[in-house]
Amino acid sequence: MTPVTRQVLLERLDARQERQFLSEAEFNRLRAAAVRLVPHDPAEIDVIGPLDARLHSGLSGDGWRYADAPPDAEAYRTLLAALPGGFVTLSGEQQDEALRTVQSSHARAFEDLLSELAETFFAHPLTQHRIGYVGFADAPGWPNVGPNELEAREVSHGGQ
Repeated sequence: MTPVTRQVLLERLDARQERQFLSEAEFNRLRAAAVRLVPHDPAEIDVIGPLDARLHSGLSGDGWRYADAPPDAEAYRTLLAALPGGFVTLSGEQQDEALRTVQSSHARAFEDLLSELAETFFAHPLTQHRIGYVGFADAPGWPNVGPNELEAREVSHGGQ
């Protein structure tokens, strides 16, 4: 791993971003939805803070969206408003059902949200460690490594 990659991953490891854009109620609904959509412990991995910070900055996300889709901030707020009152306190099964309903009625916003949450989750060093991901495209010798192979500098762990 290069020094730049190591620095980025170490910064992500314990990063916690304060709410800046969403209201407190929206932020809490989004956190509860995120735990159902991308199961994780929010105390360990912050997937909502980076999303909220991006919305606050006005950046457009991954660089594309459907031509007829509203900006992410508007789409996400509309999606969150479509969740039932008390969503945060519903049982897991009730939250899942509410999310399925919102997925049907706000398909594009739901797709974008799920993609962004998954991207943030899988970019986190704890997730990468837990799934056994050890390679980075900027590391020396990357093109020479085949499936199920490790470079001499990598440590074998888990089921390998």
